[in-house]
Amino acid sequence: MLFKVGDRVVHPQHGVGSVAKLEIREFVAGTTRPYYEVALPQTTLWVPLGLPTSGLRKLALKSELNRCRELLKAPAAPLSEDPRIRQAELTAHLKQGTFEAQCEVVRDLTAYGWQKPLTWGLTDFLKIIFDVLCQEWAVVEGIPVWQAAQEIGELLEQSRQNNHSTD
Repeated sequence: MLFKVGDRVVHPQHGVGSVAKLEIREFVAGTTRPYYEVALPQTTLWVPLGLPTSGLRKLALKSELNRCRELLKAPAAPLSEDPRIRQAELTAHLKQGTFEAQCEVVRDLTAYGWQKPLTWGLTDFLKIIFDVLCQEWAVVEGIPVWQAAQEIGELLEQSRQNNHSTD
């Protein structure tokens, strides 16, 4: 996916920012390549151009929020009991690079945490994904991040109720 200077973008670990410029950089001696300079609220991120694994994507559209509201309320998908398989599946799902996949990972991992305590690694993973989701939701809706977090939390609670009603 190609971005233009000024495009609002989302990085799965770092959140919402904007493309400040495209520049040829040499981060590894003898190897130059084009990078996006992404301006984030507290840092600058250099993302290699054209690598699908970078996770960088355009900001979600407002029309996508309603679909994601339904996803967050829906019963969670079961996750593997094997920690390595579970982590690999969640990471692979996020690599789809969509707003929907991010919502599904937050929903499924949150629901898993209701059943069993999350490891420190999974707790941190969920916090990062949840925080980025809240940032993006807030920007798209034009609301404060705390309000986005509150709405997402309420939707997840509806998912919890939906899961219990089907048991």
